[in-house]
Amino acid sequence: MRPVEYCDQGRGECKEMSATGCSYLFYNQHIIGAGIKYCDEENNIVCCPLPLNLQKRPISPSDVKLKRFERECLRYNQLRRDCGSTPLILGGSKAAGKEFPFMARLGRRIPGNSEIKWECGGTLIHPKFVLTAAHCLFTAETKEQILNLTYPCPKFVVRLGELDFNSTTEDAQPQDFGVANYVPHPSYDEGDDESRHHDIALIELLQEATINEYISPACLPSSSGDDHNQFMATGWGFTRNAGHPSMHLLKVSLERFTYPICQERIEFNIDVRTQFCAGSHNQSGIDTCNGDSGGPMFVQHPKYNCLKQVIGITSYGLLCGEKGLPSVYTKVHLFNSWIENIIWGE
Repeated sequence: MRPVEYCDQGRGECKEMSATGCSYLFYNQHIIGAGIKYCDEENNIVCCPLPLNLQKRPISPSDVKLKRFERECLRYNQLRRDCGSTPLILGGSKAAGKEFPFMARLGRRIPGNSEIKWECGGTLIHPKFVLTAAHCLFTAETKEQILNLTYPCPKFVVRLGELDFNSTTEDAQPQDFGVANYVPHPSYDEGDDESRHHDIALIELLQEATINEYISPACLPSSSGDDHNQFMATGWGFTRNAGHPSMHLLKVSLERFTYPICQERIEFNIDVRTQFCAGSHNQSGIDTCNGDSGGPMFVQHPKYNCLKQVIGITSYGLLCGEKGLPSVYTKVHLFNSWIENIIWGE
Protein backbone atom coordinates (compact mmCIF):
# COMPACT_ATOMS: atom_id res chain seq x y z
CA MET A 1 0.00 0.00 0.00
CA ARG A 2 1.35 3.43 -0.97
CA PRO A 3 2.31 5.49 2.13
CA VAL A 4 0.38 8.73 2.63
CA GLU A 5 2.24 11.67 1.10
CA TYR A 6 0.92 15.20 1.52
CA CYS A 7 1.37 18.04 -0.95
CA ASP A 8 0.51 21.70 -1.56
CA GLN A 9 1.55 22.62 2.01
CA GLY A 10 -0.68 19.95 3.54
CA ARG A 11 -3.79 20.87 1.56
CA GLY A 12 -3.68 17.78 -0.62
CA GLU A 13 -2.64 14.13 -0.75
CA CYS A 14 -0.63 12.47 -3.53
CA LYS A 15 -2.84 9.98 -5.36
CA GLU A 16 -3.13 8.40 -8.77
CA MET A 17 -5.50 10.35 -11.02
CA SER A 18 -8.08 7.64 -11.65
CA ALA A 19 -11.68 6.74 -10.86
CA THR A 20 -10.52 4.85 -7.75
CA GLY A 21 -7.68 7.24 -6.79
CA CYS A 22 -8.29 10.96 -7.06
CA SER A 23 -11.73 10.75 -8.62
CA TYR A 24 -12.41 14.49 -8.27
CA LEU A 25 -9.55 15.46 -10.60
CA PHE A 26 -10.10 12.42 -12.81
CA TYR A 27 -13.66 13.42 -13.67
CA ASN A 28 -12.94 17.16 -13.84
CA GLN A 29 -9.53 17.24 -15.56
CA HIS A 30 -11.06 18.63 -18.78
CA ILE A 31 -12.27 21.63 -16.76
CA ILE A 32 -9.26 22.17 -14.48
CA GLY A 33 -6.65 21.56 -17.21
CA ALA A 34 -3.29 23.18 -16.44
CA GLY A 35 -4.45 23.93 -12.88
CA ILE A 36 -3.86 20.30 -11.87
CA LYS A 37 -0.88 19.99 -9.52
CA TYR A 38 1.30 16.89 -9.77
CA CYS A 39 3.35 15.00 -7.20
CA ASP A 40 4.80 12.74 -9.91
CA GLU A 41 3.63 13.79 -13.36
CA GLU A 42 5.43 10.97 -15.15
CA ASN A 43 3.38 8.37 -13.24
CA ASN A 44 0.18 10.46 -13.24
CA ILE A 45 0.27 11.01 -9.46
CA VAL A 46 -1.61 14.22 -8.65
CA CYS A 47 -2.03 16.44 -5.61
CA CYS A 48 -5.60 15.51 -4.72
CA PRO A 49 -7.38 18.26 -2.70
CA LEU A 50 -8.32 17.27 0.87
CA PRO A 51 -11.40 18.40 2.81
CA LEU A 52 -10.59 21.20 5.26
CA ASN A 53 -10.91 18.93 8.30
CA LEU A 54 -8.26 16.55 6.91
CA GLN A 55 -5.71 19.15 5.82
CA LYS A 56 -2.37 19.17 7.62
CA ARG A 57 -0.48 22.15 9.03
CA PRO A 58 1.41 24.29 6.52
CA ILE A 59 4.91 23.02 5.85
CA SER A 60 7.64 25.38 6.98
CA PRO A 61 10.76 25.90 4.82
CA SER A 62 12.83 23.96 7.36
CA ASP A 63 10.64 20.88 6.74
CA VAL A 64 11.37 20.83 3.03
CA LYS A 65 14.30 18.75 1.83
CA LEU A 66 15.79 20.14 -1.36
CA LYS A 67 16.10 17.75 -4.26
CA ARG A 68 19.59 17.07 -5.57
CA PHE A 69 19.21 19.29 -8.63
CA GLU A 70 18.00 22.13 -6.38
CA ARG A 71 21.07 21.77 -4.16
CA GLU A 72 23.28 21.82 -7.25
CA CYS A 73 21.50 24.92 -8.50
CA LEU A 74 22.24 26.65 -5.20
CA ARG A 75 25.91 25.74 -5.66
CA TYR A 76 25.97 27.11 -9.22
CA ASN A 77 24.50 30.35 -7.93
CA GLN A 78 27.27 30.66 -5.35
CA LEU A 79 29.86 30.15 -8.10
CA ARG A 80 28.36 32.72 -10.45
CA ARG A 81 27.97 36.11 -8.84
CA ASP A 82 28.41 38.38 -11.86
CA CYS A 83 25.96 38.08 -14.74
CA GLY A 84 25.54 41.02 -17.02
CA SER A 85 22.58 40.45 -19.33
CA THR A 86 20.81 42.63 -21.86
CA PRO A 87 17.08 42.98 -22.53
CA LEU A 88 15.57 40.35 -24.79
CA ILE A 89 14.25 41.73 -28.07
CA LEU A 90 11.35 40.14 -29.96
CA GLY A 91 12.29 38.86 -33.39
CA GLY A 92 15.67 37.48 -32.47
CA SER A 93 18.77 39.49 -31.61
CA LYS A 94 22.42 38.77 -30.98
CA ALA A 95 23.32 37.44 -27.55
CA ALA A 96 26.05 39.16 -25.57
CA GLY A 97 29.19 37.47 -24.29
CA LYS A 98 28.66 35.52 -21.05
CA GLU A 99 24.90 36.10 -21.28
CA PHE A 100 23.98 32.42 -21.76
CA PRO A 101 26.96 30.40 -20.44
CA PHE A 102 24.91 27.18 -20.34
CA MET A 103 24.48 27.12 -24.12
CA ALA A 104 25.96 24.10 -25.90
CA ARG A 105 26.25 23.11 -29.55
CA LEU A 106 26.35 19.52 -30.76
CA GLY A 107 28.13 18.45 -33.92
CA ARG A 108 29.98 15.54 -35.54
CA ARG A 109 33.58 15.35 -36.69
CA ILE A 110 35.36 12.67 -38.70
CA PRO A 111 38.47 11.53 -36.78
CA GLY A 112 41.55 13.26 -38.16
CA ASN A 113 39.48 16.03 -39.73
CA SER A 114 39.24 19.46 -38.11
CA GLU A 115 35.90 20.33 -39.73
CA ILE A 116 32.83 19.89 -37.52
CA LYS A 117 29.30 19.64 -38.92
CA TRP A 118 27.12 21.42 -36.35
CA GLU A 119 23.63 19.96 -36.07
CA CYS A 120 21.86 20.70 -32.77
CA GLY A 121 21.83 22.75 -29.61
CA GLY A 122 21.93 21.70 -25.99
CA THR A 123 22.05 22.93 -22.40
CA LEU A 124 24.80 22.39 -19.85
CA ILE A 125 23.01 21.32 -16.63
CA HIS A 126 26.04 19.81 -14.83
CA PRO A 127 29.79 20.24 -15.43
CA LYS A 128 29.78 16.87 -17.23
CA PHE A 129 26.25 16.59 -18.69
CA VAL A 130 24.39 18.33 -21.49
CA LEU A 131 20.62 18.14 -22.01
CA THR A 132 19.41 17.89 -25.62
CA ALA A 133 16.75 16.32 -27.86
CA ALA A 134 16.78 12.56 -28.40
CA HIS A 135 16.31 12.91 -32.16
CA CYS A 136 19.65 14.74 -32.38
CA LEU A 137 21.51 11.56 -31.39
CA PHE A 138 20.17 9.04 -33.89
CA THR A 139 22.51 8.38 -36.81
CA ALA A 140 23.20 5.72 -39.45
CA GLU A 141 25.85 4.27 -37.14
CA THR A 142 25.11 2.44 -33.91
CA LYS A 143 25.86 3.95 -30.51
CA GLU A 144 28.62 1.38 -30.01
CA GLN A 145 30.28 2.41 -33.28
CA ILE A 146 30.12 6.12 -32.47
CA LEU A 147 31.56 5.70 -28.97
CA ASN A 148 34.29 3.35 -30.22
CA LEU A 149 37.18 5.73 -30.93
CA THR A 150 38.80 3.27 -33.34
CA TYR A 151 35.70 2.82 -35.52
CA PRO A 152 35.90 5.04 -38.65
CA CYS A 153 32.79 7.21 -38.44
CA PRO A 154 31.94 10.80 -37.44
CA LYS A 155 32.09 11.30 -33.66
CA PHE A 156 29.97 13.63 -31.55
CA VAL A 157 31.57 16.86 -30.36
CA VAL A 158 30.10 19.32 -27.85
CA ARG A 159 31.19 22.95 -27.81
CA LEU A 160 30.69 25.13 -24.75
CA GLY A 161 31.47 28.81 -24.19
CA GLU A 162 30.95 29.82 -27.84
CA LEU A 163 29.31 33.02 -29.07
CA ASP A 164 30.26 33.70 -32.71
CA PHE A 165 31.61 30.97 -35.00
CA ASN A 166 32.95 33.59 -37.43
CA SER A 167 35.08 35.41 -34.87
CA THR A 168 37.99 34.61 -32.59
CA THR A 169 38.02 38.03 -30.95
CA GLU A 170 34.52 38.16 -29.47
CA ASP A 171 33.80 37.89 -25.73
CA ALA A 172 33.93 34.08 -25.53
CA GLN A 173 36.13 31.18 -24.44
CA PRO A 174 34.98 28.16 -26.50
CA GLN A 175 35.98 24.64 -25.50
CA ASP A 176 35.32 21.40 -27.38
CA PHE A 177 34.54 18.14 -25.58
CA GLY A 178 34.40 14.55 -26.71
CA VAL A 179 31.43 12.41 -25.70
CA ALA A 180 31.81 9.54 -23.22
CA ASN A 181 28.19 8.39 -23.41
CA TYR A 182 24.72 9.51 -24.43
CA VAL A 183 21.31 8.36 -23.23
CA PRO A 184 18.09 9.04 -25.18
CA HIS A 185 14.96 8.63 -23.07
CA PRO A 186 13.90 4.94 -23.20
CA SER A 187 10.36 5.89 -24.26
CA TYR A 188 11.53 7.88 -27.29
CA ASP A 189 10.58 6.12 -30.53
CA GLU A 190 13.24 6.64 -33.19
CA GLY A 191 10.74 5.63 -35.87
CA ASP A 192 8.23 8.30 -34.83
CA ASP A 193 9.61 11.30 -36.68
CA GLU A 194 6.30 13.14 -36.47
CA SER A 195 4.99 13.53 -32.91
CA ARG A 196 8.41 12.97 -31.21
CA HIS A 197 7.07 12.19 -27.76
CA HIS A 198 9.75 11.93 -25.01
CA ASP A 199 12.23 13.82 -27.22
CA ILE A 200 14.87 14.29 -24.53
CA ALA A 201 18.39 12.93 -23.99
CA LEU A 202 21.52 13.39 -21.89
CA ILE A 203 25.09 13.61 -23.18
CA GLU A 204 27.98 12.76 -20.87
CA LEU A 205 31.19 14.62 -21.69
CA LEU A 206 34.58 12.92 -21.58
CA GLN A 207 35.67 15.30 -18.83
CA GLU A 208 34.05 17.93 -16.65
CA ALA A 209 33.92 21.46 -17.96
CA THR A 210 35.72 24.09 -15.92
CA ILE A 211 33.02 26.42 -14.62
CA ASN A 212 33.73 30.09 -15.24
CA GLU A 213 31.93 33.22 -16.44
CA TYR A 214 31.73 31.80 -19.98
CA ILE A 215 30.69 28.23 -19.11
CA SER A 216 28.17 27.63 -16.33
CA PRO A 217 25.15 25.29 -15.98
CA ALA A 218 21.49 26.20 -16.09
CA CYS A 219 19.05 24.74 -13.56
CA LEU A 220 16.39 22.09 -13.93
CA PRO A 221 12.89 23.44 -13.30
CA SER A 222 11.28 23.02 -9.88
CA SER A 223 7.80 23.08 -11.47
CA SER A 224 6.18 22.27 -14.80
CA GLY A 225 6.34 25.85 -16.06
CA ASP A 226 2.67 25.77 -17.02
CA ASP A 227 2.22 29.11 -15.24
CA HIS A 228 4.64 30.81 -17.66
CA ASN A 229 3.24 32.35 -20.84
CA GLN A 230 6.48 33.82 -22.15
CA PHE A 231 9.84 32.12 -22.56
CA MET A 232 13.33 32.73 -23.88
CA ALA A 233 15.14 30.57 -26.42
CA THR A 234 18.68 30.68 -27.81
CA GLY A 235 20.44 29.00 -30.70
CA TRP A 236 22.57 29.14 -33.83
CA GLY A 237 19.78 27.80 -36.04
CA PHE A 238 18.47 29.00 -39.39
CA THR A 239 17.14 32.55 -39.40
CA ARG A 240 14.51 31.72 -42.03
CA ASN A 241 13.12 28.64 -43.78
CA ALA A 242 15.45 28.69 -46.78
CA GLY A 243 18.35 30.44 -45.10
CA HIS A 244 21.57 29.43 -43.39
CA PRO A 245 22.46 28.82 -39.75
CA SER A 246 23.40 31.90 -37.77
CA MET A 247 27.08 32.20 -36.93
CA HIS A 248 26.33 34.36 -33.88
CA LEU A 249 24.27 33.04 -30.98
CA LEU A 250 20.75 34.49 -31.18
CA LYS A 251 18.10 34.99 -28.53
CA VAL A 252 14.35 35.34 -28.90
CA SER A 253 11.25 35.72 -26.74
CA LEU A 254 8.39 33.32 -27.45
CA GLU A 255 4.76 33.09 -26.34
CA ARG A 256 2.90 30.01 -25.14
CA PHE A 257 0.09 28.64 -27.30
CA THR A 258 -2.85 26.96 -25.57
CA TYR A 259 -3.19 23.22 -26.14
CA PRO A 260 -6.41 23.50 -28.20
CA ILE A 261 -4.76 25.99 -30.57
CA CYS A 262 -1.60 23.89 -30.66
CA GLN A 263 -3.55 20.73 -31.55
CA GLU A 264 -5.45 22.62 -34.23
CA ARG A 265 -2.37 24.04 -35.96
CA ILE A 266 0.14 21.21 -35.58
CA GLU A 267 -0.63 18.21 -37.79
CA PHE A 268 0.54 15.62 -35.29
CA ASN A 269 -0.85 14.58 -31.93
CA ILE A 270 0.52 16.72 -29.08
CA ASP A 271 0.98 14.96 -25.73
CA VAL A 272 -0.17 17.57 -23.20
CA ARG A 273 1.78 15.84 -20.40
CA THR A 274 5.17 15.89 -22.11
CA GLN A 275 4.98 18.65 -24.74
CA PHE A 276 3.95 22.28 -25.14
CA CYS A 277 3.85 24.82 -27.96
CA ALA A 278 5.31 28.30 -28.34
CA GLY A 279 5.93 30.88 -31.04
CA SER A 280 4.37 34.22 -31.89
CA HIS A 281 0.66 34.88 -32.16
CA ASN A 282 0.92 38.10 -34.15
CA GLN A 283 4.42 38.58 -35.54
CA SER A 284 6.36 36.71 -38.24
CA GLY A 285 9.99 35.71 -37.76
CA ILE A 286 9.59 34.89 -34.06
CA ASP A 287 10.54 31.24 -33.65
CA THR A 288 13.19 28.59 -33.29
CA CYS A 289 14.22 26.90 -36.55
CA ASN A 290 16.37 24.17 -38.13
CA GLY A 291 19.60 23.82 -36.19
CA ASP A 292 17.99 24.96 -32.92
CA SER A 293 16.77 21.42 -32.13
CA GLY A 294 17.86 20.25 -28.69
CA GLY A 295 18.42 23.80 -27.50
CA PRO A 296 16.81 25.30 -24.40
CA MET A 297 13.53 27.06 -23.77
CA PHE A 298 14.05 28.80 -20.45
CA VAL A 299 12.87 31.37 -17.90
CA GLN A 300 14.57 33.44 -15.24
CA HIS A 301 15.19 31.46 -12.05
CA PRO A 302 12.73 32.71 -9.38
CA LYS A 303 15.41 32.75 -6.65
CA TYR A 304 18.75 33.35 -8.35
CA ASN A 305 19.28 36.39 -10.54
CA CYS A 306 22.25 34.90 -12.40
CA LEU A 307 20.60 31.59 -13.31
CA LYS A 308 17.98 30.32 -15.73
CA GLN A 309 15.60 27.36 -15.46
CA VAL A 310 15.28 25.10 -18.51
CA ILE A 311 11.54 24.63 -19.02
CA GLY A 312 11.64 23.01 -22.45
CA ILE A 313 13.77 21.47 -25.21
CA THR A 314 13.30 22.49 -28.84
CA SER A 315 11.82 19.46 -30.60
CA TYR A 316 10.22 20.29 -33.96
CA GLY A 317 8.07 22.64 -36.02
CA LEU A 318 6.32 22.65 -39.39
CA LEU A 319 7.68 25.97 -40.70
CA CYS A 320 9.99 28.55 -39.16
CA GLY A 321 8.78 31.96 -38.06
CA GLU A 322 5.20 31.79 -39.34
CA LYS A 323 2.98 33.90 -37.09
CA GLY A 324 0.25 31.86 -35.46
CA LEU A 325 2.07 28.58 -36.21
CA PRO A 326 3.92 27.35 -33.09
CA SER A 327 6.81 24.96 -32.67
CA VAL A 328 6.78 22.04 -30.24
CA TYR A 329 8.93 21.68 -27.12
CA THR A 330 9.54 18.82 -24.69
CA LYS A 331 8.64 19.59 -21.06
CA VAL A 332 11.71 19.10 -18.89
CA HIS A 333 10.05 18.99 -15.46
CA LEU A 334 8.40 15.65 -16.15
CA PHE A 335 11.82 14.03 -16.61
CA ASN A 336 13.62 15.48 -13.56
CA SER A 337 13.76 12.14 -11.74
CA TRP A 338 15.11 10.37 -14.84
CA ILE A 339 17.78 13.06 -15.23
CA GLU A 340 18.75 12.98 -11.53
CA ASN A 341 19.11 9.20 -11.61
CA ILE A 342 21.54 9.33 -14.55
CA ILE A 343 23.66 12.24 -13.31
CA TRP A 344 23.70 11.63 -9.56
CA GLY A 345 22.37 8.08 -9.24
CA GLU A 346 19.39 9.30 -7.21
